[in-house]
Amino acid sequence: MENESSKVKLLPYISIEQAARKELAYMRGRMNGNIKSLTTPWKKFNIASMNGLEWGSITTIAGMSGSGKTAILNELETGLFELNKDENFAVLSFNFEMEARRLVGRKLSKAMNKTVKQLYSADLENPTGNITAAGYQNAVNIADNLRHAPVSYVDIPGNVQQIKNTIEHFAMGIPDNLDKGILVTLDHSILVRKMGEQKQLETLYELSAMFNELKKKIKTSYVIVSQLNRDIERIERIQNSNLHHPQKSDVFGADALYQYSDVFLITHRPEMLGIKLYGVEETDSTDLIFWHYIKVRDGEPIIAKMKNLLKYNRVIDFD
Repeated sequence: MENESSKVKLLPYISIEQAARKELAYMRGRMNGNIKSLTTPWKKFNIASMNGLEWGSITTIAGMSGSGKTAILNELETGLFELNKDENFAVLSFNFEMEARRLVGRKLSKAMNKTVKQLYSADLENPTGNITAAGYQNAVNIADNLRHAPVSYVDIPGNVQQIKNTIEHFAMGIPDNLDKGILVTLDHSILVRKMGEQKQLETLYELSAMFNELKKKIKTSYVIVSQLNRDIERIERIQNSNLHHPQKSDVFGADALYQYSDVFLITHRPEMLGIKLYGVEETDSTDLIFWHYIKVRDGEPIIAKMKNLLKYNRVIDFD
């Protein structure tokens, strides 16, 4: 009769010697420049993190609606290819909030220094800024260049298992290059579909754990976008400068996302809440976005001031 315990699947383990060999090989690869992080368009992010997006890492970006989350992802998609020309990678973007075509529209907005309203010939207050025939041809040329980028979109929401299956299928389709990495982005976490009677928080735990598992099997890096809850909008917090800064508890499902994240960043626009002087430092918030690095696994939490160019779908370092 088969022993009942023999049916239990064992977890794999390695010796400390094997772990040390892997760590030293990684250190040597970083030292020689054979292993690099993906440099991002933001100097402050690169400094705060492991000089960019490290392979095998998870980054969470949370914020209120209108605080620039989607613009950040959009800038990453284009900026990473421009800044890391010697790196071989692809982007798989799970965007459950917008159609893929509208994400391309935001890239055109940034490249052409026009608002999306102007691209759609819908700016009634400043109709001279609307796109012209020459401008449209420029958009055609830019889009023609964009189509060569190895970026793929998933804009139909799915559950955790479907997301995992899609990543694995995408990885299998990468032609003849086992070293090609995949940057996986997800906008945003609370739109991931629940399975059966599962609660939303349970879904977030499962999602984070799944990404953490896959990063050990496939050369991937993950950027997850999430929402803040409504507590940040309470009048008591708006009126009390000691309570202006967002905290981990302001993020929906924070514990589920925070645990596995290497970088946990909250992007915040106090201007949206009518706060002109931000925090106890009374920083003028005009045209600024504040990036609060709540968690940096191998560094120190910081607050970075960023310039708000969201009307052109851009966020840049302020100083």
